[in-house]
Amino acid sequence: MKTETELNDLENITDDKTECTEKVESNPFAYLDRNDFTSEKFKLEVRNLPKYYGLVEFKKLINQQLKLNSAKVKTPTRNGKWLYVCFHSEEERSAALDILNGYKWKNAVLQASVAQAVPDPLVKKRNEQFGDDGPDPKKPKLSNDEAEQQMINNVTPLHNLSYDEQLIQKTNSIRNILLEYTKRLPKTNKDLLSWLKEKKEINNGLPCEMLEIQSLKEDADKCTGYRNKCEFTIGMDMENKEPVVGFRIGTYVQGKTCVAPIENVSNVPQRMKTAVKYFQNFVRDSGIPVFNPETYAGHWRQLTVRLSLKTEQLMLICVVHTETMEETAIESLKKSIVDYYTHGEGKECKVDSLFFQKAKKRIAGEGNSFPLELLHGQGYIVEEMKGLKFRISPESFFQVNTAAAEILLNSAKELASISSQTTVLDVCCGTGTIGLSLAKDCANVVGVEIQEEAVNMAKFNATENGITNAQFFCGKAEEIMNRHEFQNPENADDVVAVVDPPRAGLHNKAVLLLRRMKHLKRFVYLSCNPKAALQNFLTLAMAESKTKQGAPFVPVKAIPVDMFPQTPHCELIVYFERYNSNIDNKV
Repeated sequence: MKTETELNDLENITDDKTECTEKVESNPFAYLDRNDFTSEKFKLEVRNLPKYYGLVEFKKLINQQLKLNSAKVKTPTRNGKWLYVCFHSEEERSAALDILNGYKWKNAVLQASVAQAVPDPLVKKRNEQFGDDGPDPKKPKLSNDEAEQQMINNVTPLHNLSYDEQLIQKTNSIRNILLEYTKRLPKTNKDLLSWLKEKKEINNGLPCEMLEIQSLKEDADKCTGYRNKCEFTIGMDMENKEPVVGFRIGTYVQGKTCVAPIENVSNVPQRMKTAVKYFQNFVRDSGIPVFNPETYAGHWRQLTVRLSLKTEQLMLICVVHTETMEETAIESLKKSIVDYYTHGEGKECKVDSLFFQKAKKRIAGEGNSFPLELLHGQGYIVEEMKGLKFRISPESFFQVNTAAAEILLNSAKELASISSQTTVLDVCCGTGTIGLSLAKDCANVVGVEIQEEAVNMAKFNATENGITNAQFFCGKAEEIMNRHEFQNPENADDVVAVVDPPRAGLHNKAVLLLRRMKHLKRFVYLSCNPKAALQNFLTLAMAESKTKQGAPFVPVKAIPVDMFPQTPHCELIVYFERYNSNIDNKV
């Protein structure tokens, strides 16, 4: 039961509710007149750039050498023939224009001019669909049921296929990526032509042996409801009648902001669906408006749910847009959330870890994350995998499919030929799941991860599981890998690196460092986005030069692993070895 003071505070929050339901804006440039910052307001276009330059190099010129204090640098084209430089104010833009226009850099005379802002993609798309006067009331609109089906088709595109058909489709997709590697490799390193020709003859056109896709096919129940983490958007339904906690039916650029419920999404577990339903009830009863991504009015923004499918522990992270909220109202809201999950209807969810996160519009230079506040319970949940227990904090990386992750790790171990004499370099180690899972089978583990909280958790997980032959370091892989522990590991004659980078792949500097490690003769690359990782694979195989030191690495075996049933995504493990033309093409 809320006190009178708490009710008054919550009423203050709903004062801006009318902002969310005002007439639909048809001017795609209206966002420029709002008080909130946008990088589009004060933008310069810079042309006549040098033939060869790096974006990082250009940013250093702008901010460090010329001290122009840019808010953002954007490249509208892949070839980098021109770019945009954004500033915080008209004064900063004018000062930069005077300096940059005609400035000589790397034998090129830069040309700078004031750039026009781009239209709001949501409003632009809406106008294209309905005309400048907004939606046509006579034109039929998607129903909530139709919107839900559209969302399901976007989130789980393969849900109508049998699992066998899904595996065939993913196998073909991975094969095509490896064929693309085969096509592009000759331009990368001509010295590998004879090697490649031989491998293509042996492996039916592929550069290496491709093993059968690994999956949970034998345990069909685990092919649905497998996700242990989901980020749900809080928005309005298609008919704009009530708030929904679920997934968007499309993207902002597509002109879609409404949200559909997740009851029929096949890869979300039932326990998570129940938790979402209870939270949705709280949002609707609160009377607080949901966040509007177009106007930035409203407050309810996102719910992140993490669930251990082994221990059944549940974590909720409530994300609220607090930019226009009074501190007293924020505190009242937090207390209401705690009361709901400890004494109210939400108690049925049995939440083990409850967090609150403030959100506001991101501004360049302020970072991309906002602090988390533990409201109730412990600051982590515990997951079990391969006989080990892992603490998972809100920001820790952990594979979203625990059961399939065990298959992934077993496959990586087999490919790497790990023994009791092996030193494992765990690159992008997260909470240490890969390194710690291999620790009992190798001499020692050395891990590196950029996320500090994840490193702390990896160290704790090692201690908790009684593992004493693992050490973890925090920092960028390309920097930490220069340290003594990586460049001069124990058992230098038997070293294997296991690389599990983010979706974008490994930073090019880290790839070059792997090549320079003379003692490193083999490593395993795990990729959740094989298309993006393809460039890493090619860089590993490039001919030696001043910047690419060390003999190239070539693929020996590849294994697809289906970590994401019902979707087209597929994990790929590739085992690489050093190329040596004098010893059977490898060391």
